[in-house]
Amino acid sequence: MALVSLNGYFIRVNRALCEILGYDSPDLLTKKVTEIITGEELPKDFDLAHQFLSGQITNYQIEKSCLHKSGKIIWVLLNISLLCDINSNPLYFIWQIQDISERHEVEQLKNEFVSVVSHEVRTPLTAIKGALEILATGILVDEPQEAEQMLKIAVSNSERLLRLVNNILNLEMLDSGKMRLNLELCDINIMVKQAMETVQPIAQQKSMEISYSTLDVHNSKILADEETIIQVLTNLLSNSIKFSHAGTKVNIYATMRNKEIIVAVKDYGKGIPADKLESIFERFEQVDVSDARQNGGTGLGLAICKNIVEKHQGKIWVESILGSGSTFYFTLLL
Repeated sequence: MALVSLNGYFIRVNRALCEILGYDSPDLLTKKVTEIITGEELPKDFDLAHQFLSGQITNYQIEKSCLHKSGKIIWVLLNISLLCDINSNPLYFIWQIQDISERHEVEQLKNEFVSVVSHEVRTPLTAIKGALEILATGILVDEPQEAEQMLKIAVSNSERLLRLVNNILNLEMLDSGKMRLNLELCDINIMVKQAMETVQPIAQQKSMEISYSTLDVHNSKILADEETIIQVLTNLLSNSIKFSHAGTKVNIYATMRNKEIIVAVKDYGKGIPADKLESIFERFEQVDVSDARQNGGTGLGLAICKNIVEKHQGKIWVESILGSGSTFYFTLLL
């Protein structure tokens, strides 16, 4: 809470407001509210002050962005009322301020999520609709090859749409804790082999080879959820294949260090820019949007990998040289 003078200076502030804004009380009392409130709405604020002083309004509520002492922007819910003396002469404004930065951030993320998902859903749906509409006209009745091509487009985009929905559901289950890990003693060699078999058809289409250096059988046992770790391996291998040049290879190997196994998936593709090495594990983050569209990527695979690995108390990261390839690493406890 704060008392604000009619000319816009803080008169009294409580400890909670000081904590929200990052100031000591003496520092804040030297500030005008216009030094704290950010944005381009000051003319509107002055108009509101005039409405208060002229008796047109008695209270007002608005969401505002404020400048924290550290320089970061915080969002607050601001309630303003005017205190007058017994003769109805205005004395000062009473501010009640609630920090809503977290809520504002969640709403912003939700809006971005809806925007991206709507685009990702609309694109394959448009392709499916277009292909089926052409088939429905009957103009390709005597053109079986063209009709087959239209069906392939519809099927391919249906699969892309299904992958997107499945990935979103998987992430929601992981984030909410609804997906429980079934921890049991597993063999990393067997899990790698299963993942390699899953992506082999994709590798064959690009004439690519996948090689794996088997870990010593005595050191290959880990406590993990087999299904989700295979999903991590499959996602990493699939990405390496999709974004590598045809005819190259992907190497996967596992090593031991202290009380953990480090699994690495190395490709010889385009590589990843340095400014993307961390953000690439975020939802819908992609290195090259045009490549992702061509290869049917959803931008959720690495986010799922990160979530699964961290739930196993491990960590995941990538090292890359632009133009030479990338190596994705993740760790699992022995």
